[in-house]
Amino acid sequence: MTSQLRSGLLVAVAVGATTTILALSAHTPVSPVVYVAKPLTTSLLIALVLTTRHPIAASYRVLIVAGLLASVVGDVLLMMPSDQFIAGLGSFLVAHLLYLAAFASRAPLLRNRSAVVGYVAMSTTVLALVLPAVGGLLRTAIILYVIAITAMASQAASWMLDETRSSSARLAAIGAALFVASDAVLALDRFVQIVPMRDLLVLGTYWLGQACIALSAQRPAPPTLRL
Repeated sequence: MTSQLRSGLLVAVAVGATTTILALSAHTPVSPVVYVAKPLTTSLLIALVLTTRHPIAASYRVLIVAGLLASVVGDVLLMMPSDQFIAGLGSFLVAHLLYLAAFASRAPLLRNRSAVVGYVAMSTTVLALVLPAVGGLLRTAIILYVIAITAMASQAASWMLDETRSSSARLAAIGAALFVASDAVLALDRFVQIVPMRDLLVLGTYWLGQACIALSAQRPAPPTLRL
């Protein structure tokens, strides 16, 4: 029954994500549907984590749920009619710190240098493109946010490289990478140049990434013994 429920939740997440992306693409100003579907989609991922029967650790599940809750707050703030971009950025910064703590509970902090160097190089490139267009408090907020998401994604990749056979580590690393891709496209579209199919690229990678992170809470099945 639990597996059917989790499958249903994943289908509901896909429907919610598709509904939100189509509504954003088809309506200007924003359709009222988005105000329900967007936070609901991320909230369904919280339910997915909570229905995990065999989490890799109780503390890991708590941190992932807390990160998703912060993400829901960020979803709501970023779609408000008034400009709440900095507040939304702060909510997602908290989410990344919670994910970082979850991933660090599974592997030594940033032990694999190749993972760190790769993400630092990519983040530096994005900052070099974005920072000339911003200043003041927003500039500081963006820098702090990029540091947080870079550390989170680097730790996820480092965990995966430490435990190459762990499906949880792979899911966390893939989810973190998709989250980074989503934010990079969002930043480039908002501050540098309009990106075609922005809603699909930003939200598609965002929810795929969040789903992978949510699924990483499940303890990997033991290997099957073959005689």
